[in-house]
Amino acid sequence: MVVDFHTHCYKPLLAKKATSLIEPGSPYGPYYDGTAEGLTASMKASGIDLSVVLNIANSPMSVRAVNDFAVELLSYPQLIPFGSIHPAYSDNEGEINRLREHGIKGLKFHPYYQRTGLVTKEAYKAYELGAKHDMVMLFHGGHDLKVPGDDSNPRLLRQIADDFKGAKLVFAHLGGWDCWDECFKLLIGRDVYLDTSFAFMFLTQSQIKFVLDNHDPKKLLFGTDGPWTSAANELAETKKLPTPYLDELLGGNAKTLLGL
Repeated sequence: MVVDFHTHCYKPLLAKKATSLIEPGSPYGPYYDGTAEGLTASMKASGIDLSVVLNIANSPMSVRAVNDFAVELLSYPQLIPFGSIHPAYSDNEGEINRLREHGIKGLKFHPYYQRTGLVTKEAYKAYELGAKHDMVMLFHGGHDLKVPGDDSNPRLLRQIADDFKGAKLVFAHLGGWDCWDECFKLLIGRDVYLDTSFAFMFLTQSQIKFVLDNHDPKKLLFGTDGPWTSAANELAETKKLPTPYLDELLGGNAKTLLGL
């Protein structure tokens, strides 16, 4: 079973807006129309069985609506939606309880879009609630193509890993898109999950080998970051990797983490 641990989809109007931000001919997609139907069609064509859909509450006011959409996505059996909370929201524990009642097991954090620091007192209160309720917490890692800034660098993610030992932490893009040296020094080999989305395509073969040789093979998760990369291409390239743990990378580790 292949599990893509990093995808996105949106309600139709928002999907149209999100995908229109990418210039025609860009190598970064979009490779489907940004809707749930587009995602599931892409999965079928690419040979992906399950996809984790990452939803993000950009502001406190959007928390409930974002999580309502996550609950709606449960109607697609091949999708595993994550919800979101915001450090400035007044009832994050109530939202986590609501998500858990529906069987949703994860949360997405992205400091650029949430306009909040990654290691602030308020952010830590949110992570404490996520850890308390045994939620998988996935963090954007490194720079973002569309947003300037350095608010999710490997140094800050390493601090979270040190301060929340035992929590289910996943750092996207190997924890440091376009911050590879810091990523290799501070996160590779640590007791955290790293997803491969939007990462291996930017690395040399020797860098990829370093990751495979030095990170716990049970803590690597295949991801595509669809619709911004081609799922078919990402899966084909991942299947070529020189690792005896390919089945775990492609889906076994995700199934264990999510209790599937």
